[in-house]
Amino acid sequence: MKHGYYGRKLGRNVGERRLLFMALVRALITHGRLKTTLAKAKAIQPTVDKLITKAKNGSNASVTELRKTLALETAVAELREMAKTRFAARTSGYTRILKLGKRYGDAAEMVIMEFVDPAVAKAEVVKKVHTKETPSVQEAELVKEHKPVKPAKKSAAKTAKK
Repeated sequence: MKHGYYGRKLGRNVGERRLLFMALVRALITHGRLKTTLAKAKAIQPTVDKLITKAKNGSNASVTELRKTLALETAVAELREMAKTRFAARTSGYTRILKLGKRYGDAAEMVIMEFVDPAVAKAEVVKKVHTKETPSVQEAELVKEHKPVKPAKKSAAKTAKK
């Protein structure tokens, strides 16, 4: 009987399954795409969609739920930022699953899970090209900090002798 059970087991107990789902969701949020099995992708897809909807809400209770589920503050901040910019026009269906074929070792169906909307392009940082003759300001500061102190001259007699 399946009393008190909801979702896919994936051959794991409750704690292992919770940690697996948390790690998969965090990886999807931080990297934007994820290569995994079809069963795992289908298991986390509703969780990801619900988390994005909570992030769009932005209330204190929603942020608390995000922290509880993701357990990593950088992932929570990144998800909230994506919800404001990347998923602002969409109300549901934030992820898609693209099938790749079967894995060689055990014939498990492999997929790529990714977000539907493309990432918003960030303002590109202009990098200055520095040559060896003109080091950057940061490198110059490091050189100043690590410059060895020359010992004081011992006596004037030795210098006059030479």
